[in-house]
Amino acid sequence: MRRALAVALATAGIVLGGCRTLTPPPLFAPVFGEDERIQAWLARARAEGERRWAVRALGSLKLDSPSGSGRVKQVILAQRPALLRLESLNFLGQTQSLLVTDGQRFSFFDGRELLGGAVSQDVLLQYLGLDLEPADAVRVLLAAPLIGDEAPRAILGAGDERLVELNAQRLHFGPDGELLGVEVRDLAGATRWRATYQRWRTLPKGRYPFVVDLFFPRTELHAELRLDEVEVNPELDPALFRVPHGKLR
Repeated sequence: MRRALAVALATAGIVLGGCRTLTPPPLFAPVFGEDERIQAWLARARAEGERRWAVRALGSLKLDSPSGSGRVKQVILAQRPALLRLESLNFLGQTQSLLVTDGQRFSFFDGRELLGGAVSQDVLLQYLGLDLEPADAVRVLLAAPLIGDEAPRAILGAGDERLVELNAQRLHFGPDGELLGVEVRDLAGATRWRATYQRWRTLPKGRYPFVVDLFFPRTELHAELRLDEVEVNPELDPALFRVPHGKLR
């Protein structure tokens, strides 16, 4: 159990032995003759994602893991290429856990002590149970998957929804071409992480999903973000991504 997750579960209340009720996924089958439309959807997802370079968000985070489940208030700041501030608050609004990184160094506060050091690719996995490198986490939070010019390996359909198979990822699109999900696979073809995006809204500086659902098979961690406030492309002070050692002691 990662320390931040353990703190969140302890503070928010633990439900042991429970499981989520899952809606059976729709059955997707190969479709043909839609290459032009799918390429347009891929181009749209790429362009819209690239226009989102930063986000500030406030909402609730629900965590489910083999050890239990809990819900906390969450403050999120993310900016390209790898600036992150992930802060969990207790019911009094006090910092419960905090991880910040400027892409080079990180600081982590677990409610008792402040740690820090050079950023590794597993820093989010080690401290938060999130199987993402910082730069990938920023893209996930910006709903901005890396989409190249490659042709789809396959197009699958269920009703008006489409799954687009690329070399290392699968993209899920709604009937109007809205990005509904991203699944990234490792070199062996196994799912490394999955993100789904719901409740897209048009904001002054772009569209953004107010429900972000993440699943990490390696840690069996499911995280659901339900956001109340979102600002796309805010001007963020670089100091927000640095915590001097000892400041939170």
